[in-house]
Amino acid sequence: MSVSRIATFAHTQQMITASLKVQADMAKVQDQEASGVKSSSLGGLGADAARLLRLNSQSARLTADNAAATDAQSFAQGAYSAVGDISDLATTILSQLSALNSGSSDDSELVSTYASQWLEDLQSMMNADLGGISLFSGEALDGDAVDFSDAGYDPTADPTASDTGYYQGTAKARTYTASDGSTVEISVTADDPAFEKLARALTLLKASPSDADVAQQAYDLVQESISGLGTLQEGLSARVSALQDRIDHNTAKIDILDGLSSDLNGVDLAEAAVKVTQQQTQLETLYSTISRLSSLSLLKYL
Repeated sequence: MSVSRIATFAHTQQMITASLKVQADMAKVQDQEASGVKSSSLGGLGADAARLLRLNSQSARLTADNAAATDAQSFAQGAYSAVGDISDLATTILSQLSALNSGSSDDSELVSTYASQWLEDLQSMMNADLGGISLFSGEALDGDAVDFSDAGYDPTADPTASDTGYYQGTAKARTYTASDGSTVEISVTADDPAFEKLARALTLLKASPSDADVAQQAYDLVQESISGLGTLQEGLSARVSALQDRIDHNTAKIDILDGLSSDLNGVDLAEAAVKVTQQQTQLETLYSTISRLSSLSLLKYL
């Protein structure tokens, strides 16, 4: 039997095996370069997988917290604006009462008409909602916050006593609860004294428009209401600010966590490009060597 080729089989197989490994390594780096991450699966990260899971979980929790806090902040801002509208109404009422009380003629019919209209306006404002959720009903999800025609509401029975029989909501105000269990009240309830005094003033005025003592009591109640509404707005403003501080703090944490995650699973694109170039050069060298080994023949050397 004649031998026409030099015994290069073993070397050729080694070169092929080496080229396959370089191909696999290059494909991996190319995938990393395209995706920007070291591995699309946790299994490819080895010991870093558990840490990456923890970082991503913390980031996701804070992101969800921020979404809820943003919704809560919008609700609190809505309540703040609505209280401001009611405060504007109360200021108008006070000015009108001052003018009516200073008049010498009997304006009882006009006072009764004004009081009725003001009471309707107040009920409409106190039943304001945001996204279908009542601003002043506490934790109640639907329904109006107040009904001044409720059978249980009659401040004329004792004009000096607080009467919240008109209130249709819950005792507890609506709150935002973070994942760590901390809470922030994001609204006020319509049975607050600031609202009650304004409603009582108008109801008494409507029932006894010609009574000078009632007119004076109504005037005093409206003044107290305006002061109380201002306090409510201050509280809501502070809660809006507190929620913004929480959002900013969470955002800073999220940035840190995402940065750590990127360090664990991120890829230096410039470094990856260099690796791909080096592996391509290495692969071309292996292919050239394999080609030369395959073409060697003993006859050329005889």
